[in-house]
Amino acid sequence: MGLRETKKLAMRQQIAGVAMRLFATKGFDHVTVAEIAAGAGVSEKTVFNYFPTKEDIFFDEVPERLRALTDAVRSRPEGASVLASLKEKQLSEAPRLTSPGFAVFARILEGSPALLAKEVDVMARFSQVLAEALQEDGLAERDARIVAGLLMSVHRQYFRAARRQALAGKTGPAALRQLKADISRAYELLEHGVGAAVG
Repeated sequence: MGLRETKKLAMRQQIAGVAMRLFATKGFDHVTVAEIAAGAGVSEKTVFNYFPTKEDIFFDEVPERLRALTDAVRSRPEGASVLASLKEKQLSEAPRLTSPGFAVFARILEGSPALLAKEVDVMARFSQVLAEALQEDGLAERDARIVAGLLMSVHRQYFRAARRQALAGKTGPAALRQLKADISRAYELLEHGVGAAVG
């Protein structure tokens, strides 16, 4: 990464960090972009140069998560299945989703109708990007859309389960074990067929 890109990344992280502290203190809906800009020492225009909307500031890690998702398909080890690679990716993220910091994230998200609406768009984008990666991997377009939808349904469920745990004050090793067990069970059903479970 060159100097210019490094500076841009640092500015993006600075804006997002200031915003998250304000969101945690005041709630997402009660923070203005002007406050975020002032806290970061930049203009409102600069904030919007990095983030199209205030909601995008909250979901600032989405581009990174999208890259990680597609990398799990495109750069998986030789011989590894897509399911196995995505399962390992999600298991590796489980500690982050059972940390005290995630509880703050969950509280802000659940407290804002605007963010919950944005989450729907974010998940749709994940599904679209995953479908494109699956097509590149050789799946027909229709099958890729169906498979991506199923996989993102698993992602949504475990993400919401992690939020429920966090909001209930459940973090640490016990919460991590439960979340990993839920992820593993979801992929077991995907791999061996839901029909075997429900008849």
